[in-house]
Amino acid sequence: MRDPAWRQRLAVLLLLVAVLAGLAALRSFWRRQLSHLTGAAQWVWVTDTLERLHPLAGLFVGRVELDAPPASALLAVSGDREYVVYVNGTAAACGWSRPGFRLDLYDVAHLLRQGENVLAIEVRSPTPVGGLLFSLDVDGAPRPVLLSDRHLVARHEFSLAAPAASDPAVPVVWGMPPRAPWDYPAPLPRPRTLDQAVVEEPVRLPAQRAEPVAGGGWRFTVDPPVFGYLWLEFDDDGAAHVVTAPEPDAISADEARWEASPAVRLPGQRRWLDVQPTRIGVVYVFGGKVPRALEVWPVPEEFRPTAPGVVPGKHAPVPRTRWTTRTRPG
Repeated sequence: MRDPAWRQRLAVLLLLVAVLAGLAALRSFWRRQLSHLTGAAQWVWVTDTLERLHPLAGLFVGRVELDAPPASALLAVSGDREYVVYVNGTAAACGWSRPGFRLDLYDVAHLLRQGENVLAIEVRSPTPVGGLLFSLDVDGAPRPVLLSDRHLVARHEFSLAAPAASDPAVPVVWGMPPRAPWDYPAPLPRPRTLDQAVVEEPVRLPAQRAEPVAGGGWRFTVDPPVFGYLWLEFDDDGAAHVVTAPEPDAISADEARWEASPAVRLPGQRRWLDVQPTRIGVVYVFGGKVPRALEVWPVPEEFRPTAPGVVPGKHAPVPRTRWTTRTRPG
């Protein structure tokens, strides 16, 4: 008669094998589900030196040659922690990765043209850890015409020009999904690109409209308040921290200084976009020099729930929390 303990060990071993087989099958299933959206795209990033905590930005650029403007073109993109997509120089898409990671889906056909097309994606992280996953499919092509892999270039300075031979290659490839901490990004269709969601003239405030605040910094008042995207224009590469509030008296300068998040930019980047649209009545900017100007791009009421950068929640859009180096990326 066999030892009962041996039977128990055998049962545990068989259970372990079954669990591993199930996990492998689940992984394969999700690979197939995601691959129809992203193909062979891989998570890419700008560094694998992760010891020192500091905010970091990267710019990945690729080129696509088209015989004719496509009838449709699906851009699938997920960025940790924030991303901005430029198609032929136009800010087309933006988003952020909390809570959970999403694969935002846009039709960018109206921004593509016959001949050369340039896609540039700015990605920001509060720490050195981050990642970008994207693919571009155009009508009539059997596979993605552009995706995140080593064929892109990764610039250390901001430029939306086409890739050149002198541009450095992608320094880090984390691998295909699933990949910790991003797991399987949940697809989220976006009915409009950024340029389509903004159909009104921007509200622009020059530096002369900024009010100095005690202890350093500046306050811009947007009167009346506007729901939309905040753009800041800078004259140099100096550091800046930014916070907005829905009403001019909603937050004091001291509270704003504590709540402000870094406006992370690449060298040479003079325009910075806050990727989440919100109601803006006041903007505080803390840094060495007052911004050249501030713009708010209005979003009409009917577009607000589905605008790029909006994360739908159970009852209302989910607001972003403060972004600091103490916020874990995973």
